[in-house]
Amino acid sequence: MLEVALAIPYWLELAATISGAIFGALSAVRAKYDIFGVCCIAIVVGLAGGITRDILLQDYGIYAFQKPNLILACIAAGIVAFYFGKLMTYFDPLMDFLDNLSVALWAIIGTGKALSAGLDLVPAVILGTITANGGGIVRDICMNREPEAFQAGTVYVSAALIGALAFAVMKSNHLFDQYAAITCVALVMGIRYASLAFGWRTRPARDYSDVVTQAVAQPVKRMASRVRARRRPTGFQAQTTGLTGPIPPVTAKGVTGSMPPITSLGATGSMAPITADGSSSDSALGNGVTSTDGENRCYPESDDQPPRPESET
Repeated sequence: MLEVALAIPYWLELAATISGAIFGALSAVRAKYDIFGVCCIAIVVGLAGGITRDILLQDYGIYAFQKPNLILACIAAGIVAFYFGKLMTYFDPLMDFLDNLSVALWAIIGTGKALSAGLDLVPAVILGTITANGGGIVRDICMNREPEAFQAGTVYVSAALIGALAFAVMKSNHLFDQYAAITCVALVMGIRYASLAFGWRTRPARDYSDVVTQAVAQPVKRMASRVRARRRPTGFQAQTTGLTGPIPPVTAKGVTGSMPPITSLGATGSMAPITADGSSSDSALGNGVTSTDGENRCYPESDDQPPRPESET
């Protein structure tokens, strides 16, 4: 049985159950539910967190079904809220206090039962947080609302998480474990009221993809520019790159005049060098022959030279 394995004071569970049931019943009254709906929401908020915890713990049964007095207390809180809801609205500060108190008490109960069941620190804190906020989440689902615990706003779930963590650390390490429960209550309620007083709020998701992309892209761009700079041609290659048209004539020191044009297309062989006076030597021209028209023609000495004109033989 769960009550044998887990030593949690009964009055603590009863106080947490009634506090959560009253707060849940008031939510149903504001939504104009009938008496059956108000009592059901009171039971859900008062016991759903503990039922979820017991389902996850396994092998110990559902504690709320073993203690029917807890269910009757939730029904009584629902009836009182249904018939005296307007009167209870005058006690909103008290209702807020009961809500924060129920969150702290359920965090203590859930974490304590998880530790007593032999779980480690992390799963005990998770179960404590689920126990503290499970009733409110199930209430919002039943009332067709977005779970308030998941929305950006005042610090709610985080307070229960911090309180459950402090309780688990003190209990598991025997650090003033007799004050662990008081510490958890003080942390949860202190954080809740401080968030309301100083405007502490959780924020929705913020996308930093553009920041990361720019941070990654800038060094990549710099590296790419460096690589392109290294690949740029230098020296003579840089001077001749992109040149179009005919190559300008090459002049040599001491040579005057212009280079005579090559009149025969497809001629092979080497060009005769030009002397300082502008004439060319026969030895350099190969077999130079003067034609009848007075032009000096050059035929390179090779086996496949073209036949000479008959007038030149």
